[in-house]
Amino acid sequence: MVYGRSIAVGICLMTIIVLYSALMFYLSLGPCPTGSFACNNGVQCVPQRQMCDKKRDCTDGSDEHPVECGNIYGSKEFADKIVRNAIAKKKEQNQRLMVGGSNVSAGDLPAPTAANRSQSTPPPNLLSIPIHPAIITYPRPQCKCGGGTMLYCGKFAKLRRMPRISAEVTNLFIIRNNLTLRENLFANLTRLQKLTLKYNNISRVPPGSFAGLPHLERLEFSHNNISQLPHGILKDLHGLQWLFLVKNQLHYFPMEHLASMHKLDWLILSYNRLTLHNEQLSKGPELREIYLDHNRIEYIGEKTFAQLDNLELLDLQHNLITHIHIRAFANLTAILDIRLIGNPIKELSGETFLYNKRLDALSLAHMPLPIDRHLVESLNISFLNLSGIQFDRIDFAALNEMHSLKYIVFDRFFYCSMTPKVLLCSPKTDGVSSFEDLLTKPSLRYSTWFMASLSIVGNLMVLWGRFIYRDENVAVTMVIRNLALADLLMGVYLAIIGVQDYRYRHEYHKVAHDWTNSWQCIATGTLAVSSSEVSMLILAFMSLERFLLIADPFRGHRSISIRIIYLSLLCIWLTGVGLAVTPVLIWRSSTQFYGKNSGTCFPLHIREAFSLGWQYSAIVFLGINLLLLVMIALLYTALLISIWRTRSATPLSLLDCEFAVRFFFIVLTDVLCWAPIIAMKIWVFFQYNISNDIYAWLVVFILPLNSAVNPLLYTFTTPKYRNQILLRGWKKITSRKRTDTGHGNVATTTTGTATGSSQQPDDCTTTTAIKSMPLALTMSQ
Repeated sequence: MVYGRSIAVGICLMTIIVLYSALMFYLSLGPCPTGSFACNNGVQCVPQRQMCDKKRDCTDGSDEHPVECGNIYGSKEFADKIVRNAIAKKKEQNQRLMVGGSNVSAGDLPAPTAANRSQSTPPPNLLSIPIHPAIITYPRPQCKCGGGTMLYCGKFAKLRRMPRISAEVTNLFIIRNNLTLRENLFANLTRLQKLTLKYNNISRVPPGSFAGLPHLERLEFSHNNISQLPHGILKDLHGLQWLFLVKNQLHYFPMEHLASMHKLDWLILSYNRLTLHNEQLSKGPELREIYLDHNRIEYIGEKTFAQLDNLELLDLQHNLITHIHIRAFANLTAILDIRLIGNPIKELSGETFLYNKRLDALSLAHMPLPIDRHLVESLNISFLNLSGIQFDRIDFAALNEMHSLKYIVFDRFFYCSMTPKVLLCSPKTDGVSSFEDLLTKPSLRYSTWFMASLSIVGNLMVLWGRFIYRDENVAVTMVIRNLALADLLMGVYLAIIGVQDYRYRHEYHKVAHDWTNSWQCIATGTLAVSSSEVSMLILAFMSLERFLLIADPFRGHRSISIRIIYLSLLCIWLTGVGLAVTPVLIWRSSTQFYGKNSGTCFPLHIREAFSLGWQYSAIVFLGINLLLLVMIALLYTALLISIWRTRSATPLSLLDCEFAVRFFFIVLTDVLCWAPIIAMKIWVFFQYNISNDIYAWLVVFILPLNSAVNPLLYTFTTPKYRNQILLRGWKKITSRKRTDTGHGNVATTTTGTATGSSQQPDDCTTTTAIKSMPLALTMSQ
């Protein structure tokens, strides 16, 4: 069969790519499987669920390290995890108790408060817990009764009003319904301890809704549309310990009621519209933690938090705060953790924290704030989060003089080399590079050199073959040469990264900042982007030309002239290089666009979706490349359909299957190269984290895939090239005279390939026929 060798080559090629890709991805993974945590000793793995459970599962105790447990990002995910662990433990205790013949429910067990979550508490005295009867009245089968006195009504209940429920309920969960509340709604539920009304589209809370609930300990109204709370709505909840109002539309919260809630120790008002303008929070006797993150607070006054002398954690991250009074935190004598992440504060005096003698953790990440000696010299903290703050805005000498500082978080791992006295510095790696090496894993190094060698050798063979063999169709030669040259640049880029990795082996942290901000890194990144964009544009141009001149050859389309080919290629190169150079001109006075995210100098912007230049990266890799990929796929699909429909009426009857096979593999390799990158960029914009292993795999293997495979698809698998280069022998090609090129041998080969005939036609006739053939048809030979 004419196309048998193409099928064999294509299947073999795809098999090698898939197997090698799987091998590289497997080798690039860390020492522990997904869902487990790698201990710092490098030889032990523990399940993720066992992290921060107050038990040393790692022999070195790294699974209970405060940085690894969540302080590193200054967010409440760690606290939420502690809550989930506590719930799981209580369920475990309940199951053991049920086995022993008792009816005590998990919901009836007293829970540790948020203030004591960092301390280990003895197990409760189960014998002193009263035994409640099961729930008698509740809507069946919409709601489920579990644990004796716990009632759960999920989204399938489809509740629009509060159903009749007997007074035995202690834990009530109504989630993902469409509730409308009324006054004295829970008046008969006098034993209620936990009330959760999440995702119920509640927009109004009537006065007196929580009257008659003296034993209520936890109240959660998160993920609703509540814009205001009536005056006095919370004053009777004297036993309330946890109050969650996350993701509502609150413009105002009755802060004066905090004084009447004597047991409240955990208040979460995240993701609302609070401003705290001219407001003062009342003293809560047991209030330990307040979360006011993701609101609209602009100013922190002297008296805003003045009465909260028992407060231990204050979360103000991602607000609109531009100024903090110098005595705003002066009365917070018990404060341990202050989080100011993501606020547009440009100046912050060290005297702001002068009176906070117990302050242990301070998060100043992602702020336009200089970290200078005046700010940090009065701090006696052990944890400092400076993620997102640029290198030149940090006074590392001042940080090294902070004797109590043990844990620090920077934007890039190589900043850690500037603070050698700190016990633990993070991050440890960016996926590709580490503190010691530009390419952190041996598998990445081997893959880099393998792909570089494959791209350079393959494309050099294409260029050599195209120069040795004088094709009558100059247009074909020029297009293939330019494609090979563009792909060759990607191999050069990988070789440069490999050489730099070898040069900086075991001491990369010393030169990482200089390398990522150097003109060499900019030139290397520009080279890689130029290569990828020019290659994609040439492939799209070839696809369009093939479609016009093969799929529809009888509507006046003529073969493209050499002048048009030269002009098109010039435009393609100008466009590709222009796309690569433009970011350098735009951000020349700021942090470098190419070295911002990785020492590989390629601006994928996958690990940090919205870092410097993310819009431009999205336009190039998510806009232009996605459009070109879809265009190539659609054109080749339409071309295949056209060939199959008109095979009996065109002179391509013996080449249509050859086209079909090669077109399939061409589109498949394009998809294998760019679809993962495009998918990852889309994934990041939906705020999903991309692991370091996947990021490294994309940069080192997937990105240069097209450059390594294009020589096989566009040259080595074509019948003409196989006949001239592979079948006729290298010696015969190199020894033949240039004057013999373009006469009988070439014509015979071309005609034989195109028609399947072994006859020798007239030289003049054959040569004329070849010159008149369209670019696309000649490429297929």
